[in-house]
Amino acid sequence: MKPDTSHIKQIKVVSNTHWDREFRRSFERTRRNLLTMLDTTLDILAADPDYASFTLDGHSILLEDYVEMRPERRGQLEQLMQEGRLIAGPYYTLAEEFSISHEALVRNLILGRSVVEKFGGKTGTVAYTPSSWGQTGQLPQILQDFGLDKMMFYRGISHHEADAEWIWSAPDGTQVLASRFGLYARYNWYYQVHRAVTRGTVFDKTYQWGKENDLPFRLSDALSGEDQAYEIKSPVVQYDKEKLKQAVEDMIEREGRHFTTEVFLAMHGHDISVAHPLESQIIADAQELLGDKYNIEQTDLEGFWNEAQKHLDREHLPVLTGERRSYLKEGMWTFLFPGTISARTYLKQMDFLASNALVYYAEPLASLASALGSAYPAGYMERGWRYLLSNHTHDANGGCAPDNVCADMEYRYRKAGDIGDIVTEDAMAYIASQLSPKGMEQDEMQLVVYNPLPMERNAVVLLDLEVPRVNGALSVSLSSALDPLVERQAIASGNSSVFVDSIWDVPTILESRRIRLLASLTRLPGLGYRTYRIVPEARELRSSGTLITGPDTMENEFLKVQVNPDGTLDLHNKTTGRSYSSLNYLSDQGENGNAWKHVSPLHDRKYSSLGVPSQVAVTVSGPLSSTIEAEYEFAVPADYGDGESRSRVMAKLPVKVAYTLEKGAKHVLVKLTVDNRAKDHWLRANFPTGLRTGVTWADSHYDVLSRPIPLPDSTDWAERAEGTHPLRTFADMTDGRDGLAVLPKGIYEYEAFEDEHSTLALTLIRACRIKLAVSEEKLTELPDQGIQCPGLQSFEYAIHVHEGDWQEADLLAQAAQLYTPVRIAASGRGQGALPAEASFFTLNNPALHVSCVKQAEDGSGTILRLFNGSDTEQKADITFGIAPEQVQCCRMDETLLDEPELQLQLAANLLTVTIPAKKIASYKISMGVWAK
Repeated sequence: MKPDTSHIKQIKVVSNTHWDREFRRSFERTRRNLLTMLDTTLDILAADPDYASFTLDGHSILLEDYVEMRPERRGQLEQLMQEGRLIAGPYYTLAEEFSISHEALVRNLILGRSVVEKFGGKTGTVAYTPSSWGQTGQLPQILQDFGLDKMMFYRGISHHEADAEWIWSAPDGTQVLASRFGLYARYNWYYQVHRAVTRGTVFDKTYQWGKENDLPFRLSDALSGEDQAYEIKSPVVQYDKEKLKQAVEDMIEREGRHFTTEVFLAMHGHDISVAHPLESQIIADAQELLGDKYNIEQTDLEGFWNEAQKHLDREHLPVLTGERRSYLKEGMWTFLFPGTISARTYLKQMDFLASNALVYYAEPLASLASALGSAYPAGYMERGWRYLLSNHTHDANGGCAPDNVCADMEYRYRKAGDIGDIVTEDAMAYIASQLSPKGMEQDEMQLVVYNPLPMERNAVVLLDLEVPRVNGALSVSLSSALDPLVERQAIASGNSSVFVDSIWDVPTILESRRIRLLASLTRLPGLGYRTYRIVPEARELRSSGTLITGPDTMENEFLKVQVNPDGTLDLHNKTTGRSYSSLNYLSDQGENGNAWKHVSPLHDRKYSSLGVPSQVAVTVSGPLSSTIEAEYEFAVPADYGDGESRSRVMAKLPVKVAYTLEKGAKHVLVKLTVDNRAKDHWLRANFPTGLRTGVTWADSHYDVLSRPIPLPDSTDWAERAEGTHPLRTFADMTDGRDGLAVLPKGIYEYEAFEDEHSTLALTLIRACRIKLAVSEEKLTELPDQGIQCPGLQSFEYAIHVHEGDWQEADLLAQAAQLYTPVRIAASGRGQGALPAEASFFTLNNPALHVSCVKQAEDGSGTILRLFNGSDTEQKADITFGIAPEQVQCCRMDETLLDEPELQLQLAANLLTVTIPAKKIASYKISMGVWAK
């Protein structure tokens, strides 16, 4: 029985391309095709006034890529964008969302809009993101803050949840209209109509040599690489009108039932596709042939929604809330593919570090320096963000691309990180230069400690000082008016020398004493600095006391720690009396999948490091911080053998794990290094919690959310449901009384098991093969080894035990302190008038998390963004050290607004804010003079 599609009256054809900036080929090789695509498209739009519009995917970076090589065509491109016939954005790049930071999502839209407007276009009201493998839950709130009230994607939303049109709600209640497209997603017209009438086929992808005079060409020598495809250099333009009517009717029959209104969305585009010279003629002919049934016209996504909204029964549309990571129950081509968050972990770690360098160091410290009189380095910051965001193309930042693409990404990550470090150092140096010299002799030294977080904090820090040898120092003490007795722990001391660089002279050499020590700094001001006087001491520092209590045990105020003979950890929470055993053991299983999804070998063999003998030794002993290390070899199969069973040849993976306990800490710091000598395997760190709970808690973009541990029965589904989930900075399990969380740095995949021990697992390596799935009919396996993550791989995370739930434990704030340590500089005396200690501002509620402190895009103030990840309204006082003249609510796109639900009360230096549950709040601050 044919499905009822009689309600379809209109067909809106949207001509477009999906442009993978770097995926199967490197960026430059792909740009060669971009030049051809846009040259052709511009020519067609110029020659054919009936060709309504062409959509350049959902991003704008390709405009810059094009005009860099075709500057002579910029004027034509800008004219077409002004006319609305060439459409790009609203994003700068189309990212895999769960592998990037929350602030990167916002900056992507800011830069995307800026680029589109520079080329004369507008970003409209539709967010078209057909690429991320799942969608983060707060996206509707973010999009609405950019005037985008419609959203289109198809991964993470299954057909059984909603028809094509539905409503997506963020956790705070902000809603957008959404579309998951039809059965064939973003290619339905392209395959079912366009290919039917121009290629004589619909879904068949067989190429017949010599059938057409189209000049296939392929480099075929030893210099050409492994994955060389034929490329058609002289395409044949053909069109069989006789097939058109049936092709359109077949498309409607297959997909019409998915659409809730009379308006059918027909997407004419494909990966790396080009505008077709006969497209407007084909659409006109379709209207001629089927005008008695349908109104068929070429339009854009705005045009589709403008018409569809007239017919929507919004009150009866399903409302789906929060993150969209549903597995495909029925249908095709729109699988979630959840595995990208664990592909090439090293790239995720690089992204994490580069993003932190820009967001949590460079921007807030440059804002602080700017408020004190320095010029804000806007050009540098834009360049740093461009390097970072240009890596956020989904196939690349998802870890799916070949090694040459990922090598280019590593270069850009280094550039972004370098710029973040440069801006941070310059801001720190400016503040040091403006400190008052009062009370200091010219030859004295001072330590300037910068806290980039807007909360008062204590910190155990490692100092690496080069002190002039002439003063005879064998050690140093530290002194500050508000922290007069700094507790220290000796690390090392010895004669050294260091270059003194100056653009005004040749590099000179300071004969020095290199002194390394730990220092316990207390009550450091929020988003500010404190100076300590460095006092030379003529005798070496001898630390008294230690956290070490035995050859394999440590203890502080809150925790008892034992490192077991197999390298695992036993942890006792002295506050609640709860103990945890065999934490941080490694497990390993086979991997026969690819970057997109995990596939177990048919006959898998799983391994555990439990019981593997290790060498355990104390490596650091002292009252502030102590470390016990364990080293062992973990034997696993060398590869997946024949693909059905793992190899019988074993590879020994050398593992070194350092456990560090600090004074006053409720967590153990872990640094695990493994020499990955195996292939095709999934290596995880495991934490048997013993906590009985049905859910986990983890932070996501501007949110903290729970996820059920039991898996749905997906036996008959098109895609098997997995237990893995994304996180940003923590994953937590709690029974309401006790809790255990893992706080990683740049590791984004976890899973909780319904096993005897309620185990929480963190993916370290998912080593697989590059199987480029550009077509279901052919998987191209490349010899590239980077995706196997070979060689030394290092991972850092903390095991944090707590009472109550994640909010009582302040896990967002705890994680922030781990991934945003204080920065420290030694300097001579300053030459200005700044006090010895100051704070830009301090926030007194750890339930509110600061997402950014940056200069406004127009340079007219400072943007402060907070979010409330909790389920309840939160109120906080923000105490400024620099009195603001004005504070205004703004959207994330920095447009000022009057938002009554974001209550503001400003009195002198004190700003009181009230932020509803799950709300992202942005403020524009006009700074005044330094507060007395």
